[in-house]
Amino acid sequence: MICALGEANLHRNTKLFWRFFMSFVKLENAVKQYGNGENAVYALNDVSLEIEPKEIVVILGSSGSGKSTLLNILGGIDVMSKGKLLFQDREIRGKKPKDLLLYRRENIGFVFQFYNLIADLTVRENIKVVAEYCKNPLDIDAVMKTLGIDNLADRFPSQLSGGQQQRVAIARAVIKNPKLLLCDELTGALDSKSSGDVLKFIEKINQEFGTTIVIITHNQEIAKMGYRIIQLHDGKILSNEKNTEKIDASALEL
Repeated sequence: MICALGEANLHRNTKLFWRFFMSFVKLENAVKQYGNGENAVYALNDVSLEIEPKEIVVILGSSGSGKSTLLNILGGIDVMSKGKLLFQDREIRGKKPKDLLLYRRENIGFVFQFYNLIADLTVRENIKVVAEYCKNPLDIDAVMKTLGIDNLADRFPSQLSGGQQQRVAIARAVIKNPKLLLCDELTGALDSKSSGDVLKFIEKINQEFGTTIVIITHNQEIAKMGYRIIQLHDGKILSNEKNTEKIDASALEL
């Protein structure tokens, strides 16, 4: 009996050991190239990075820096010319569409600058249509309450403000219970107040559901809420640092 318990504890501790050292997301020597020879253009040029579980990572860069390409590769929307993407130590083979589809469906949530809500469906229906295709969706009511849209459940997109529509888009991405939430300039079309509200909800999603979040933006102020800040320029990483002065989203001066 004692030996059996000892073996069980050893097995459990071994699993915890490997879980502790396992990478969450790892990108190795990523290259995205268009054209060849003298005509070659690099959207990404030998980019390597790691993302830890439950982090909020902010990727900063001006237009054309490669940040959208980087986000699309992390999300399995685009494939690299060279390099390797590992998710929880499993290689994502980018040249197989079926593999990418399963990777996106089972692990990734996307929030884009443009909301892409279905005009003829209510808020609840827009979220539910995604939940029905997921293995382990979160509770719709809990997600809507977390995002402060539970009182908008029966409204249509045309009856919502821009900030409200963005929160519905976030809910639709979060409902599938993704391990990794990717946000592409999610405040780009919003005023400062709506931007602040949306970022506070993004932070709340991270805190309440433990979701790892990557935000790409050109806004230096937004970077202050990240646990990690990565700066891109001309397809290369200029810096990749832990944010030792992280502040809450509610304190951002937008």
